[in-house]
Amino acid sequence: MAQLDPPGQSALAPYPSAPPGDERSPYQPYPHYQHDPPVTPAPGVNGFAVASLVLGVIGGVLLSVIFGVVALVQMRTRPYRGKGLAIAGLVLSGVWALGLAVLIVVAIASGAERDPSGEVTDGGSVSARQLRPGDCVNDLEESNNVLSLPAVPCAQPHEGEVFAAFALSGREWPGEGHVLEKADQGCQDRFESYAPRADFDSFELFVLYPTQRAWTRGDHDVTCIAIDPAGKSIGSLRG
Repeated sequence: MAQLDPPGQSALAPYPSAPPGDERSPYQPYPHYQHDPPVTPAPGVNGFAVASLVLGVIGGVLLSVIFGVVALVQMRTRPYRGKGLAIAGLVLSGVWALGLAVLIVVAIASGAERDPSGEVTDGGSVSARQLRPGDCVNDLEESNNVLSLPAVPCAQPHEGEVFAAFALSGREWPGEGHVLEKADQGCQDRFESYAPRADFDSFELFVLYPTQRAWTRGDHDVTCIAIDPAGKSIGSLRG
């Protein structure tokens, strides 16, 4: 015969209770792990923006503007960083353009004026490559890179007078010594035809001739200037 449990008792053994003073629950829950959301990589820096800034620093105005505009257009539709770089490149390009415009205005304002025949009528700066026979100039100092000279009317005091300008032949750089020799000889050969009544030996010769770097760029021009060793003179060698 089956045996019945006494009233108030269960057939299953009771879960042991916690000892007095222990507030922990006898039921231990499973540990819960919280999964972090996937990390989205940070957007990269736009290459055109970087290029715009670099070119803006070194003065590549046209490319800097183009790259800066391209970068700003791309960043409207793509998650790129670098908007500040593109804007900085555009700003620097504007500064370069403004500075160039100022230099052009200053050069025009300070340049010598010529009459229809080409004679200097009002003193000012003249590019070394634009000097012509008959121009009277000042500030003749030995230099490896003469870019311009102050020209004045020959009726005003001047240090030297341009009496010839010609180009040397040849494609390959012949060496500085050879260039200077040909330049000197060419100047001497042309002096008499410019000033037949002047004595070449009574003047010093100041020659503008191309450097190797200028020669490779296609500049083979020579400019001959006669200097009076006694000091500044007034009037032209041609009388």
